[in-house]
Amino acid sequence: MNRKSILFLIVVLSALVVSPAWRTPQDKKDIAAYVIKVVKNVTKSSPASGWTQAVPMDVLKGGQQVRTDEKSFALIKFADETKLLVREKTEVEIKGQIQGKQILDRNVHTTRGNVGFDVKKQEKEAFRFSSPISVASIRGTVGFYEHVIGGGGYYSEENDVDRLGIQSGLATFTNVISNQSVDVGNNQTGVADGQGNLAVRVSTKQETDESGTDVPTTEGEAGGKIKHELRFGAEDRAGNRKTIIITWEE
Repeated sequence: MNRKSILFLIVVLSALVVSPAWRTPQDKKDIAAYVIKVVKNVTKSSPASGWTQAVPMDVLKGGQQVRTDEKSFALIKFADETKLLVREKTEVEIKGQIQGKQILDRNVHTTRGNVGFDVKKQEKEAFRFSSPISVASIRGTVGFYEHVIGGGGYYSEENDVDRLGIQSGLATFTNVISNQSVDVGNNQTGVADGQGNLAVRVSTKQETDESGTDVPTTEGEAGGKIKHELRFGAEDRAGNRKTIIITWEE
């Protein structure tokens, strides 16, 4: 092979390496979120250790669950500033994947309780809430999503009932039992039940108050003091890395 042929081959191979078609695609990874505030008894699940106490700065990976007891809550934040307020007596599982910096999908599955949310708009991804009877697809929206076991007096004491309240924005609410869908917009609440029924109405004042992620400020609302935790790295005299943890309540 002469010199010109070798140079031509090098140029061709270099072009292929930098070509998008030949680049190694970034792997898909489970999405992560962060616990930024807890009040009273909040626990999280882990495949390795089961249920453990949640504290601020905990990382929640895809597939992990968060559970709050009576008069307890947790504030959770994603990298795009989307926030969730997991209210008392609520259990949720966070799912989703990312590829590089692109969020591919997110789903918060609720098996009981109420979650306030402030979802930041993404170009492609639709944030989803789900339960055994409904799915809510949300883009850039403030509101709440609730799954009540046994109905809680909304329609029936025997059937599970979901509520999707929208303070601002727009969402598609689907009853998976009947496969019916409706749009829920500003100051509206959608209601789905275990019999396949689906309806939309004007939100009540209580439902408007439940929307969003404003953290309760009074002891009666929050049910206790807010726990804070600060962590930072340091080295001892031998050069070993240590983590210093400072915790306080207010």
